[in-house]
Amino acid sequence: MKRVIALCLAVLMLAAVGFMTSCGRSDTEIVFGWWGGDGRAEQTQRIIDLFVEGSDNVDYIEPVIASWGEYWEMMLTRAAAGDLPCVMQQDTGRMIEFQAAGLLQDLRPLIADGRLDVTNIPQMALEAGMVPGSSGIYAIPTGMNVTAMTYNATLLRELGLSAPLNMTLDQFIDLSREIYARSGVRTNWIGADPSIQLEIHLRAQGVNLFDFSGPTPRMGGSPANYVEFFQVIAMGIEEGWHIRPEHLAGREGAEMTPLWYPPGDEREFANMRQWNDPIWSNMLTGQLNDAPDWMEIGMTSFPSNNPQRASFGRSTMFLAITTQADDLDASAEFLNWFINSVEAYTIMGGDRGVAINPVIARAIDPILAVPAQRQAAHVAWTNDGNSSPFFAGRPEGAAEVVGTNGELVRITDLVATGAMTPQEAAEAFFAFGNATVR
Repeated sequence: MKRVIALCLAVLMLAAVGFMTSCGRSDTEIVFGWWGGDGRAEQTQRIIDLFVEGSDNVDYIEPVIASWGEYWEMMLTRAAAGDLPCVMQQDTGRMIEFQAAGLLQDLRPLIADGRLDVTNIPQMALEAGMVPGSSGIYAIPTGMNVTAMTYNATLLRELGLSAPLNMTLDQFIDLSREIYARSGVRTNWIGADPSIQLEIHLRAQGVNLFDFSGPTPRMGGSPANYVEFFQVIAMGIEEGWHIRPEHLAGREGAEMTPLWYPPGDEREFANMRQWNDPIWSNMLTGQLNDAPDWMEIGMTSFPSNNPQRASFGRSTMFLAITTQADDLDASAEFLNWFINSVEAYTIMGGDRGVAINPVIARAIDPILAVPAQRQAAHVAWTNDGNSSPFFAGRPEGAAEVVGTNGELVRITDLVATGAMTPQEAAEAFFAFGNATVR
């Protein structure tokens, strides 16, 4: 399984050379791809329109957008066809595979000759766009995110309950049991991306998900460090308070978010809803915009046995230029404008994280909408003594282990359906990870 994605991408990409058109249709047209919901699509289109209006060189930008899981499936398909977007949104969990397949431009030459102005981008943010084993810079983050958990504050208030900051795991489990007993509404411990909650759980024990201390990368800790993560799922399913996989099947789009779908307060619908949602902080703005009028959305930290040590922030929402870009200058012009435009970040608010460029962050702070202000406040609180440093490096093969369709997703589903015990899951996942990463 090692390097499967990277090797497939490389082979298919080479097979496509010579008879497929890459990302742009002319010298003045480029394609921009990103993941997100309707709110992000609307504000990103406004950003695109603003850029095109002011550019002397780019006449049109074609948008390519999908939900998180669909986005990566689409990008793999487009890469095989030699048709990746000129500029694409990237993530630390996938960057290594795309770089290893030769699909991402090294941005250092563009920085050196001034086509990309990174004067105000912190060095740590630039380093976040590097991959292990290479000195290149393959993407630039647009913002800073922290781990967070949103919840249905309206429901909790009606039940006379509250979700504290720096919630311990025991508090979280007790609260989940109480909410279920009083309302029938369930909990989601792992969210849409179980690797985030697993990372939190391991960090609380002083263990990183991936260990780079030896000659080759390996999984952090031992299987014993992973067991409780799976036990929470199994226990919640057995006791009834954790949402079941079949209740989440087919949930795509903001209107079907389990925090508020199905609509209404009827008891028979309660088992298809969840009171909480483990997310990244930048997702708060989308949830606040998409939530029904009757619901108040709260935000707290991920539950953990040691919340201050476990919580973390990281550079996020990276933008990369692909090697399938027809017009490198036009792609660089758009990326440069995006990371240095006060106007673009004014439109975004906090949707792609708190602005990584501190000059922009200061400029837009007084005009941020309420959702972005709440997000910025939570990021500031997390970074002010309520988190610890985070190393975002991912070894080759990480996507197969903790990616969208990786082994962790498969194993958590097996635990949720009772097909695997927590101990079996911990041992199997640990062994798979060590056999896969390199």
